[in-house]
Amino acid sequence: MVIYLYLPKHICLMTRYIYLFLIVAFITSCKTISIAQDYQKTTTQNIQLGTVGEQKNFVLEQDYNHTALPKYQTPIKVNVSVLDFNKTIHKAFANAKENQNQAITVNYVDSLKRKPKYLKLEIADRVAVLNALNSKENKDVFSFLETKTEAHLISSIALALNPNDLIAITAADEVFLEVTGIKNYALKLYKNKLVQQTIMFNDGVVFAYKTSSCCWKQNDKYQLEIVDLVQGRDKCPSDTYRFAKRAKKKIDYYKL
Repeated sequence: MVIYLYLPKHICLMTRYIYLFLIVAFITSCKTISIAQDYQKTTTQNIQLGTVGEQKNFVLEQDYNHTALPKYQTPIKVNVSVLDFNKTIHKAFANAKENQNQAITVNYVDSLKRKPKYLKLEIADRVAVLNALNSKENKDVFSFLETKTEAHLISSIALALNPNDLIAITAADEVFLEVTGIKNYALKLYKNKLVQQTIMFNDGVVFAYKTSSCCWKQNDKYQLEIVDLVQGRDKCPSDTYRFAKRAKKKIDYYKL
C-alpha cells in the first residue's frame, strides 16, 4: 500500500517520520480486529465465503474487490464458531451495517455480562476447495489466480444474523457452503442429513474476513496445480510456491 503524505517544509524530518508512523498505525489498527484470537480485516461489504478477489490498494478505499465465484460442484463443509460481541467488534459491525442489511440489530451494552452473539465461519474442507479450483469448470478462476499474485480466496468471515437464523445455524448438525442460483452462494443447514434451512449471506451483516493464498506446484504430468491454501503470512509447504511463476520455473519443459 502506498501512502502519499504532504507536510509543510518547516516540519523537521524526524517529525515527518513520526506523523507517517502514526498514520500507518492508525490505518492498520482500524483495519484488523481479533476474532477468537485470529486477526481478520474489517469490511463494509457483504463478502461471501469461498469467493476469490483482491485487496484494494487505495488508502481511502480499503476493502475487498470481488472478482470470481468458483463453481463448487460439491458442498463445502463449514466450521461454525459462536462468539460474544465486544466493543471493538460491535463497532466494526455497526460500520458494516450502514452499507448492508439494516434489519439486523445488535443490542450491545458493554456493562452487561450477557453479550449478543455473532458467528465466525471458516472453510473446513480445503481438499474440496482445491479440487474445485483445479477442475475444468474453474479454468477462468484458475487462470486468474495464476496471473494475479495478489488474488486470494475468502476462507473465513465474521457474520451477524438475526436471532432466529443464529439459533438455526447453531442447532444444525452440519453447515455447508453451496452454490445457489446462477452466481451466488448460500449456507445450507443440515439435520439428520436433510436440509433444514438456507441462509443467504445478505441475510446477515459480514463485518470481517480472512483470506488464504494458493500454494503452487507441478503435478505428475508437469502441469501447474494448486496443492494447498495458507492463511495470512503462513509459508507454503516444502517444494510449493506462493507464486505460480516460481513454480513454473521448476517445470522441465523438455519432459512435456
